[in-house]
Amino acid sequence: MIASIFKNIILNMDNIMRNAKFFLFAAALTLGSMQAFAVKGIEDGSKYGTGEDSIRCLEQLSLYQSYYTIKDYNSAYSSWKVVFDECPKAGNRTFYSRGAFLIANQMSKDAADPAKYKEWFDLLMKCYEARVQYCGNDTRYPEPYIRGRQAIDFIKYSTDEDKNMKALPWLKMAVDKMAENVDNDVAQYYFQIKTEEYMKDAENLKDAYIAEYLKMGDLLDKRIARNDKNAQAYQVVRSNIDQLFAASGAADCTTLEGVFGPKLESMKDDVEKLSVVISLFKRARCNESDVYFTASEYSHKLSPTAESAAGCGYLAARNKNYAEASKFFEESVSLATDDSTRYESQYMVALLQMQLDNYTTARAAAYKAASFDRSKGDPYILIAQMYADSKHNPYPDDPILSKTVYWAAVDKLVQAKNIDPECAEQAQQLINQYTHHYPSKEDVFFKPELNVGDPFTIGGWIGESVICRD
Repeated sequence: MIASIFKNIILNMDNIMRNAKFFLFAAALTLGSMQAFAVKGIEDGSKYGTGEDSIRCLEQLSLYQSYYTIKDYNSAYSSWKVVFDECPKAGNRTFYSRGAFLIANQMSKDAADPAKYKEWFDLLMKCYEARVQYCGNDTRYPEPYIRGRQAIDFIKYSTDEDKNMKALPWLKMAVDKMAENVDNDVAQYYFQIKTEEYMKDAENLKDAYIAEYLKMGDLLDKRIARNDKNAQAYQVVRSNIDQLFAASGAADCTTLEGVFGPKLESMKDDVEKLSVVISLFKRARCNESDVYFTASEYSHKLSPTAESAAGCGYLAARNKNYAEASKFFEESVSLATDDSTRYESQYMVALLQMQLDNYTTARAAAYKAASFDRSKGDPYILIAQMYADSKHNPYPDDPILSKTVYWAAVDKLVQAKNIDPECAEQAQQLINQYTHHYPSKEDVFFKPELNVGDPFTIGGWIGESVICRD
């Protein structure tokens, strides 16, 4: 009996051992199979790869996201790079936009090492190319959008001297294809570089440059009209391209009239567009243009501004309605938000009041203009010219004292010359002219109230103390 039981145990143990060997063989075969069929996504074109490589891809993708969330960008980059190298198709648009940030973050650490910096830069560009390859058909952020971002980073990080022109085709694609959906910084860089391009060959590129300006203006106006949270950013770009265009030299009066004249009537109820026209004409110093005047009148009726008031003032001055013109420029001063505009309009008040023969008022206006910009000499030249005007001489019946006004006039001219190099030549010419009219030594001798080197107060409306000289 005992022998029979022992025999059964031996037989069962033998079966167990045979089964164990079978299972070990099967496990080894399975593991070997997994290893044999482990393929990276970059190799077979799949999203994650197969076998162990697919597991590694998913693990590193998850790790990169976790590290990025807690702002451990070094660790995030390490995991991101594994996915980028082994299974790039697994990345979505966020993966690649974050990747560009992570690479730039690493690049900044090697800025002092040209060779390493170049490696990082090349990787950054490779990241953009991969995004185009794997995410270029994204409905919201297609290839033109990606190229715009690539262009910005190329300009920001490239050490190439000609980087702006090399980035231009990408910027153009973004502007042309994305239209009013283009990023505001892409639009800004695009027109800035187009301006640089125009400045190098203005003679041959003028028409094309003007066309670009009009295209960009229309594009930005449409975006601004959405009045969304980004409207202000696009308004800043709109203002910047207006300034670039005005400063380029392409915006001469004839060109501006040809561009905006035919459109003006359709703009008469759009204060934003009218403001652009007024600003461009003002910067180009086209203050005698009918288009400028009409735009100013339309704009002033809709929403008075310092610029529209000034435009109406120039129109009134052209029609010799000097009193009306002076009122418009005074309004411009009151509406202005910067001292530059205040100075220009206040100086016009001084000129117009001089034209109206109101010399005391004109002098006060000139001093007020000078207070808005203490680097300008023109107000003092204007005062000097009024002092030297024989029609307003405080001593019309005294041929000797009447000459003392030239001392006061020259004092103002010296002041203008000392503070403003731009008007120094004009000031010196008037100084040379006025000194010939000083009282002579004989004149001073016959006037007991005049002593060379002593102060003398000129009477009448001038009322200035000067030093007697000969």
